[in-house]
Amino acid sequence: MNIKDLTKNDQPRWNDYVSKRLSHFPIFIHNNEWFQGTYYHCQPGLEIHLIKEGRGTMVVGNKILLQSPGQAVIIRGSVPHQLISKSAYKRTVICLDLEHEFFKHLSSHLDMSWIPEESCCNISLTQAQLCKLDELCHSLSDELETKSVGWERMAVSHVLQITVLLQRGMEAKEKAKPQPNGSFEKNRDLIQQCCDYICSHLGENLTLKCVAKKFSVSEEYLTRNFTKEIGISFYQFVLLQRVAEGKRLLKDSPDLSVAQIALSLGFPSSSSFNRTFKALTGETPSAYRQRTLES
Repeated sequence: MNIKDLTKNDQPRWNDYVSKRLSHFPIFIHNNEWFQGTYYHCQPGLEIHLIKEGRGTMVVGNKILLQSPGQAVIIRGSVPHQLISKSAYKRTVICLDLEHEFFKHLSSHLDMSWIPEESCCNISLTQAQLCKLDELCHSLSDELETKSVGWERMAVSHVLQITVLLQRGMEAKEKAKPQPNGSFEKNRDLIQQCCDYICSHLGENLTLKCVAKKFSVSEEYLTRNFTKEIGISFYQFVLLQRVAEGKRLLKDSPDLSVAQIALSLGFPSSSSFNRTFKALTGETPSAYRQRTLES
């Protein structure tokens, strides 16, 4: 799992293929297709990502989401995102250009205000929800391919049903207290919580000992399961997240010195930040800042 991609991408690539397809009709679907991962990208509209088989890690902005069959991620296309996988995985992806004229008169029915502007919704679907969504996705794919009489209206009706099912799944998730079943689910839940905690506490003490204590597990248990789920060590993940956030601060906060940024990210000194940043990106923080300002 190459989470190091987070430090390689200054700007996401624009997805020309999806953009072109949506310019012809504002609904586009890849149904039950095998992929090996995606590049860090953004695109118009909204993306609905359903994992069918395989496992991976979804990077949405600076959020890390562990993905397995039955997961749905709904992303605003303007938010940079990428799926990283050790091996091929099967997914269904639906892209919607909600700003297209075709959807103007449906704004009151196609309400997607529940999707965060700068993040995403991550939902674990029930078997019943999966079966219904799978049926709707097949029907939507068929309508877009065959273009029989009234196919546009049928496509919209399927999209409305899909988005309602996902919204209901999201609301059910928010109301229900997580009840992981078995060691596999418990491990994934633990690692997801650790990832979320790390990303939101980069300036704090994030040693293995400290985080293991925070989640009431042993250091050996945490590091073993972290490496198993993410593909890199706990220590590497913390450094990569700090460097990724450092890149953002160097670009977006010119009033902050390199030393201030280093301390805000939990580095003991600016020299430690400099060494780590250069090792992972190939240039110093100052050189990176200068280059981004010039471009």
